[in-house]
Amino acid sequence: MVFAQHNILTDAPFTKLDLVSCRNLLIYLEAKAQQKILPLFHYALKPKGILLLGSSETIGGFDNLFVPIDRKWKLFRRTAEPSTLPHLDRFHRESMKAANETRTDSAVPLALPRPSIPDLIHQVLVARYAPASVVVNGRGEVVYIHGRTGTYLEPAPGPPTHHLVEMAREGLQHDLASALHQAASREDEVVHRDVQVKSDRGLIAVTVRVKRISEPEALQGLFLVTFDTVREEKPAAGKGAAARSSAPLKKGESGLMRELEFTKQRLQRTVEELQTSNEELKSTNEELQSTNEELQSTNEELETAKEELQSLNEELLTVNAELQGKLDALAEANDDLQNLLNSTEVATIFLDNELCIKRFTSEAKRVSNLIASDAGRPLSDIVSKLTDDRLLDDAQSVLQTLIIKEREIQALDGSWFFMRILPYRTAKNTIDGLVLTFLDITKIKEAERVVQAARTIAASFVETVREPLLLLDDQLRVVRANQSFYRTFQLTPRDVEQQLLYHLCGGAWNIPDLRRQLEEVLPKCTSFKDFILDKTFPQIGRKIMALNGHRLEQAVGQPGRILLAMEEVKAGGKAAEKAKE
Repeated sequence: MVFAQHNILTDAPFTKLDLVSCRNLLIYLEAKAQQKILPLFHYALKPKGILLLGSSETIGGFDNLFVPIDRKWKLFRRTAEPSTLPHLDRFHRESMKAANETRTDSAVPLALPRPSIPDLIHQVLVARYAPASVVVNGRGEVVYIHGRTGTYLEPAPGPPTHHLVEMAREGLQHDLASALHQAASREDEVVHRDVQVKSDRGLIAVTVRVKRISEPEALQGLFLVTFDTVREEKPAAGKGAAARSSAPLKKGESGLMRELEFTKQRLQRTVEELQTSNEELKSTNEELQSTNEELQSTNEELETAKEELQSLNEELLTVNAELQGKLDALAEANDDLQNLLNSTEVATIFLDNELCIKRFTSEAKRVSNLIASDAGRPLSDIVSKLTDDRLLDDAQSVLQTLIIKEREIQALDGSWFFMRILPYRTAKNTIDGLVLTFLDITKIKEAERVVQAARTIAASFVETVREPLLLLDDQLRVVRANQSFYRTFQLTPRDVEQQLLYHLCGGAWNIPDLRRQLEEVLPKCTSFKDFILDKTFPQIGRKIMALNGHRLEQAVGQPGRILLAMEEVKAGGKAAEKAKE
């Protein structure tokens, strides 16, 4: 692992990296600096390398350089586009030189290996027989020169330049510039043949080839320019030579016209660029003026900010006092909450996500052997006072499914509790453990046993009575019938229970007067006696019954019930005579 100070705007970039993590840096830079840094990251990464940015940062308009892997986490992969190195800004020579000197001073000099004889022979053959070539970048600047190019290139007058077209000899500039322009817009090789070049030995015919370099990856974006001499025309002495030299000039008039047209176009572009530069300079000047005014206003704002900081310091002192008061109030509220939990007499245990005890109320000691020092211990280490040993399994199930569990459990001392396990939710709606509550329902259980015993006794009384009895609900459906009713009418519980009274015995009980009497029992809290029913029932024939209806009192909140008792009347009796009338 290497640690080094590195300025990504001025220092030369690293290369062949698997991962670049640049988090929360781009948000502090202007858009222009960001436009410069992202291509640098693309160059520094390997193909399909990973770029990790901050949560508030994006790749901007460089979708062709990076593809998103996960937009939420700002994770991107480098595309297989050609390297952008030829289009990167130049790095400061001073920093590069200083870095090289530092490396030279700190490094131990190594003895370079002597070249072998095959390597020397290869160098001689390439120098003698390979054509003169030049490698240039996209701006036409010379990157590397191979072979003897003095026949085609010469230093231009004025300050030294590395621009290939400016170094070209007379007659070669136009075709060379045109070939470079064509090669920049296509992938195949551009060839210009029989280009007349004026050299020190006279006119020579040259074939110029320009091809974009696609491999290796480190040279992508560069161009290879090759010069190959086809023939050479040496000048002759005397008048005959002057007469013969005039022919090439006439023959090259079309080339001069092309060169003149190219020069005009280049001049036009230069004029347009100059106008654009002048406009940019004007706008820059206006921006500088506005920046100066902004600096003045910023100075005034800094003075104002100093005064505000002084007042802010005083406010912080006040806020500190208020926070101390809130802490005292929070401590008091905590005490109130603790007293409230203890006063409810509900055993409560708070668990974390690991099912370790965070806190508990004093009532919790009734269901588990807890002491004050048990906070932080796992629930499984505490001895329970419950007869049911499924408490830990239930807690794990609720923590996994977040479904509330409720059931009744009994303690070893005979007490009954209503247990409820639910997730502990924070103010941010996250799960941070469980809450176990145990409500004492011993008295309710005792009351249920008393009620159940009373119901059993009442059921025994009902079954003991020899007269037929029916228990009806508020919809006049049969809730229950005694055995005497089944024997009298020769029915089964399946034929009677949950059936409307009017549907029993083939509709024999569907009597309007009886129905009116029954429907008034519950709403008006009335009752009726000796309602004579004279009907012929299926299977048993004619029956004369005296009916008594009475409201059966229920607990608060329970639906009303009607007890319908019936007594058989003998034919010829007073009741039978009354029924006939």
